[in-house]
Amino acid sequence: MSEERRALQNGEEKEDDCWSDIDESLLARCDQLENDELENTTENYVFKPEVGVSIPDVRREGDQRCEVSQILAGHSSSADVCDADAGVVKVIRGSELGEITPMQLFNKGGYLCVTDLTQQLWCEHHLCYTLMGVVPPEPPPPSLTDASLPLPLLTADRPEVKAGKSAHLARELEIHDVVSVSITSKGDKWGLHVLNLLTTLHSFLAGSTVAREVPIFGDPFGKGDLVFGIIDELRFDPEAYHVTLTELKTRKGERLPGKSQKQQHRLQVLMYKQLWDNLVTGNFSSELFLSKLSLSASSSQQPLGKDLLRHVKAAGVSATTLSDLLSLLLSTAQVLVCISSLEIEYISQDTGSVIGRFAVQEESGDWLERTFTHCMGFWQGHREAEGVDVEEAWKCGGCEYSMVCEWRIQKTRLLALKNQQQRLAKTSTVRMDR
Repeated sequence: MSEERRALQNGEEKEDDCWSDIDESLLARCDQLENDELENTTENYVFKPEVGVSIPDVRREGDQRCEVSQILAGHSSSADVCDADAGVVKVIRGSELGEITPMQLFNKGGYLCVTDLTQQLWCEHHLCYTLMGVVPPEPPPPSLTDASLPLPLLTADRPEVKAGKSAHLARELEIHDVVSVSITSKGDKWGLHVLNLLTTLHSFLAGSTVAREVPIFGDPFGKGDLVFGIIDELRFDPEAYHVTLTELKTRKGERLPGKSQKQQHRLQVLMYKQLWDNLVTGNFSSELFLSKLSLSASSSQQPLGKDLLRHVKAAGVSATTLSDLLSLLLSTAQVLVCISSLEIEYISQDTGSVIGRFAVQEESGDWLERTFTHCMGFWQGHREAEGVDVEEAWKCGGCEYSMVCEWRIQKTRLLALKNQQQRLAKTSTVRMDR
């Protein structure tokens, strides 16, 4: 590996190089880094938008997403998100939303996924552009592209993302079948999550030692927030009464991820542990759970849908309502114990072989809570979205939004001004010396 490449990976490149205008060589170099570093970790769960939440119009007629090429041409109907003259797509600012928070604006349904938080660690501007429905320009301006480089793909379309999802499904099917359940209400949707978690607990108490794709949810730090996630794998040792959490990550090739992505993975497993530990120690509020999901106490007492009730009965669970399921979950969970160890396993998409397995140490300080609180500051409208630090500007080279990113373009202009001032200062010094 070249010294230049190693410096990029370690975040050691000089500031002047990081935010310089992207030319062909930098684009090619960062495109390769992106293939190594950027991996999708989205949940296998999609919540449909709530009715009644106003969203700024960044779409064309026919409810289609507005392409950046249209935005740059000045055809967008929203002046708040588009700056055609500057060639920039602006992210939504909390200060411009009035009483609406980004949580409401992006239809998060009263809760966040753990992977929303991990994506924030990568780049909040990238997350915002994705949630806003901005489509990358196609094709990019000729001056910024190389005919030998492929056009950027949306995250969900990347071959490595599809391969990763297939690997997760294959592992899940080794343990249990996946069946379709007809859902008729929001209560049914969350009742299914509760049932899947409850049957995992029952299986451990009945002698099973492994479970995969386990839903977990709760208020991680008792501040009135609801977070949802899917744990890749839990292993239970009934003799030692020991629970191990393993997170599976697939890699394109045989190389392990860099520091930035490892930090994302670390946050992910630590959040899963926090949620699980809260549940088994009784730090779970059914009232908060229902309130955040806009489910009333009376609605939680309504009978579950017929298809879901059939699966509840087949699982040997005595419950007919969401409230019943929550009560059983809380009483059953407290028989189990906190997660004792965490590990992340990396496998190659090419060969299917394990290329690394690492233990994750539990935080001795308050890093996890501080990180979570900072992330929530954005969703609650207390601060604006943040782009990457200068040490991680290499991420921009592999980002599909780099050519219209407000954060990157502002940093580039500031750097150009700084360089110009430095050159003028040097010229003045030389003249004085003469």
